[in-house]
Amino acid sequence: MKRKVKNNVNTQMRMRLILFFLGCCFVVIVGRAFSIQIRGKDFYQQEGEMRHVREMEIPVSRGTIYDRNGEPLALSTAMQSVGIEPQHLIDQFSKLEQLAELLEVDVEKLKQLVTTRANKKFLFIKRHITPGVADAIRALNMKGVDFRTEFKRYYPAGEILAQVIGFTSIDDQGQEGLELTYDQWLSGVSGKKTVVKDLHGQMIDAVDVQELLPAKPGKDLHLSIDRRLQYSAYLALKKTVYQYKAESASAVIMDVHTGEILAMVNQPSFNPNGNKKNNKGLRNRALADIYEPGSVVKPFAVIAALESGQYTSNTVVPTAPGYFEIDGYKINDFRDYGDLTVTEILMKSSNVGVAKLALDIGKEHIWDLYSRFGLGQSTSSGFVGESGGYLPDYKRWRESDHAAVSRGYGLQVTTLQLASAYAAIANNGRFRSPSFIKGVINEDRAIIDPPIAMQLKAMLDKVVSVEGTGSRAMVPNYSVAGKTGTARKAEKGGYSDKYIASFVGFAPVDNPRLVVAVSVNDPKGDDYSGSLVGAPLFAEIMKNGLRMLNVPADQVETTVVSNAGVAQ
Repeated sequence: MKRKVKNNVNTQMRMRLILFFLGCCFVVIVGRAFSIQIRGKDFYQQEGEMRHVREMEIPVSRGTIYDRNGEPLALSTAMQSVGIEPQHLIDQFSKLEQLAELLEVDVEKLKQLVTTRANKKFLFIKRHITPGVADAIRALNMKGVDFRTEFKRYYPAGEILAQVIGFTSIDDQGQEGLELTYDQWLSGVSGKKTVVKDLHGQMIDAVDVQELLPAKPGKDLHLSIDRRLQYSAYLALKKTVYQYKAESASAVIMDVHTGEILAMVNQPSFNPNGNKKNNKGLRNRALADIYEPGSVVKPFAVIAALESGQYTSNTVVPTAPGYFEIDGYKINDFRDYGDLTVTEILMKSSNVGVAKLALDIGKEHIWDLYSRFGLGQSTSSGFVGESGGYLPDYKRWRESDHAAVSRGYGLQVTTLQLASAYAAIANNGRFRSPSFIKGVINEDRAIIDPPIAMQLKAMLDKVVSVEGTGSRAMVPNYSVAGKTGTARKAEKGGYSDKYIASFVGFAPVDNPRLVVAVSVNDPKGDDYSGSLVGAPLFAEIMKNGLRMLNVPADQVETTVVSNAGVAQ
């Protein structure tokens, strides 16, 4: 009996101990739950937010821009950008100094940003940092410091194609040039995905992510530009600007048959991979700058004369004594040429001769002819910022205006307009709008009869001869046709002693392949004319272009003249 009672007592004691232990556990659990739910709510909520699934943007790169031969002209590189979540850095001021030092930013400004913008979820601190800097920042192990993948544009050709290609902003949006013109085509569409991040805001790679919206990279763009011709033309232009200490210059190379722009160069230029603020070289002068062209438009007045039926290439026009007055203005030739044929008027670039032609055939006809060749209107190249030039209505012309327009004054053009107009002559009278995109060939239209275009080509061939003003535009083993231009610059209500020297022409004459237009703004010194400055520049660009494109020579031997006898 005693043993039975003793066993019951032991059992009861054990039960009490178990119940006591369970009670203690319950109290601990309840206390812990209270602590988590009430006292530690903010802490655990914050910790949970740092370890949860988030929705992130999938960055995409812009399309690559290529030249016509597949050489990259603009491409995108993935870069890391660093930003902060200010609310998580309030108690990490000691590490902010290290962060500021790595990013090379002012630490006081960084601290002020953290304290004054604490309500912001994310702020960029520095964009497009190097991988080494990104690794060093990660090593700081700071909460509230995050990285975003972005794309930075890189331009392999640098200043050589700067104004044509343009550049993008730090947000990868087109700002100038073809980057702006075709921004919608080049820009991609960002995607979305879910990711899991740790307490430092870093993505956990081991955890699978879900793609919510697929990213669509930007489309590539294949230009008509030939990088080889572009480089060659740029070097020739830069050398000329340096030699004559010119203020600026431009050159355009076009394919006669397709209207494709093979090269477009400008001086001054800039490096699109560097600082682009307050830079005079940003503007694409070849299609944005307008100027009075001078004698390079005389061929169009001659075309109007041929169309009138009153003149042929051999019609004689008296120009003695080398000048005449109209509306109180005096029109001068370089010297007294006496009687000149219409062909010789172009060869000698006679101001008197072309003015007499224009005055004889009427204002409306001249205006209509210039309009047909695209003078005073955009070439429709599509390039953002292209100027349409200026051609005043013939109804407002005085007699002196009528004569002035025939020799390249009183109207304003761009270098691209001149290239397009001469391409129409070379293409037997069919005008085609220029294009920057490979394979995009705009529809052409007849603007003058082919026989007249053929006559003019023969006349311009004579200009580039030992007797013509364009002798220095001759290219060994090729026939060349073209025209010089030397125009005084208008300043402060009158004309200054500054000039624009230009030359526009094509080759080979019988089957033209290339048109080259050059303009040099304010060359210094005694040599400032189109024949002494523009023609040699044209010849170098044309020679290199014909060689690079393997255009067959059409002459066995050509004598290139080193000294010109006139200055037009």
